Amino acid sequence: MYDDWAPTRYDADLAEWGYEAPQRAAAMLAAAVTTGPVLDAGCGTGLVGVELRQLGIGPVIGGDFSPVSVETARRRGVYEQVVELDLNALLAFDDRRFRAVVSVGVFSYLTDSEATVRELLRVVEPGGRVLFTQRTDLWDERDFTSLLHGLADEGVCDVSVTEPQPYLPRHPEFGGEIGIRYATLIRC
Repeated sequence: MYDDWAPTRYDADLAEWGYEAPQRAAAMLAAAVTTGPVLDAGCGTGLVGVELRQLGIGPVIGGDFSPVSVETARRRGVYEQVVELDLNALLAFDDRRFRAVVSVGVFSYLTDSEATVRELLRVVEPGGRVLFTQRTDLWDERDFTSLLHGLADEGVCDVSVTEPQPYLPRHPEFGGEIGIRYATLIRC
């Protein structure tokens, strides 16, 4: 779906639906991290990368599962590098490679949330941040509260989660029904 959508209407559709997650996530990250390297895990067409660049955060590496999205993000010219990336698998990055990881609008497509969160924490340096979003309906369905409390109880990371925020407020199906949460994990 994204291979067809990314180069045509993706950015315009999200703007029309009132999608502000890339701006919000970038601002949240910029409040705590002033320099990279940062991994934009599931970068799509590069909306988060654009926001991070405008806030002066870099270098940023983008990665996405969709080859067409990877090419679209590359053409934006805001990333140091853009690679194909499968967040359902181990990442080809060294431990503690990044100061931060941001993953916006991606977790609804992942098969094993815990494995993915642990993998993102693996590639972040101690004290580094992993900031990700999840839809409110899937947050509850996949029990993210227990998952994140479990990681905190293990001493893997500190956790902060926002109250539900708007997701796609002008989307004909989601509208006010489905929100989004922003989770920030600080690796111990």
